[in-house]
Amino acid sequence: MEKWMAMFFFVFKKTTVGAFFLYGANVLIQQAGIHIPMNPITAFFAGLLGLPGVFSLAAIQFFIFK
Repeated sequence: MEKWMAMFFFVFKKTTVGAFFLYGANVLIQQAGIHIPMNPITAFFAGLLGLPGVFSLAAIQFFIFK
């Protein structure tokens, strides 16, 4: 049971940090007309990978969906 709680806390922490990263990135890049969607999956990957993950999501959004 302790392992599950530790895993849940890890995922929750990474998702929360990723949501803050995505929010900050969306505020900074809104002038370029790019918007990174905020959902639990993108927030988790942004939190897990850090700033390079946020830059990767922005690049994907710019090159594929623009």
